[in-house]
Amino acid sequence: MDIASRLAIIEQQIRQVENQKLQREQTLGAFWEHLPAIDPIIIRDRMLFLQNEIRTLENRKRALLQEREGLLVEVAILRDPPTGETGRN
Repeated sequence: MDIASRLAIIEQQIRQVENQKLQREQTLGAFWEHLPAIDPIIIRDRMLFLQNEIRTLENRKRALLQEREGLLVEVAILRDPPTGETGRN
């Protein structure tokens, strides 16, 4: 896959991760606002599960951003390679 295609896919994946994270945060917020009258252990477990999913999504986004940054650096180097030393002292 070429760099431009991968960068486009990364942007889509970042948007998808952000949307998923927002959904989890909204669900978690709903638990805090409207705790249903059911077993508090079940509620706690579900909230912990959502918090873990949010952390996982944050980590995924961080990895995608790092990959994007690396690809952009690679593109910059390919367009304008460093002129470095010729090895003479």
